[in-house]
Amino acid sequence: MQENLLIKAGDFEGGDLISSLVQDSIFHISFHSFREENKIFSLMLNRFCWESVSDFEEEKCYYRVHSGLYIHNVESVKANFGAEDDQYLNLLTFHLSENEINLIFSGNKHICVGVGGILVYLKDLHDRYPTSSLPQHDIA
Repeated sequence: MQENLLIKAGDFEGGDLISSLVQDSIFHISFHSFREENKIFSLMLNRFCWESVSDFEEEKCYYRVHSGLYIHNVESVKANFGAEDDQYLNLLTFHLSENEINLIFSGNKHICVGVGGILVYLKDLHDRYPTSSLPQHDIA
């Protein structure tokens, strides 16, 4: 049985690892929050388990898992969509700098999180479950 992930990133290298693990996660616009008093921004994701793709040959399926992405030391959050929107987006990637984390979604949507230092956690919230579809990317 696959262990649930709990990864902490406090630098660019760790952030790149988490970015690769959340690629192709499904995100509903209403499943995020900013707890200003704790300076934590969180998203709930339906994460594709890229780390277990090699299991496909043996098990004949892929996996997804519901995960939390938690960004600490948050000073500001700006998004180009509203909480009233009712749609699912695909998390394509995120980019880190010393004072900003940019989450890039399908549909030309993004969230810019201003931070006072890099501290990001990725936590799987339960056991993974099977899916038959592998995310595909059209590269022109």
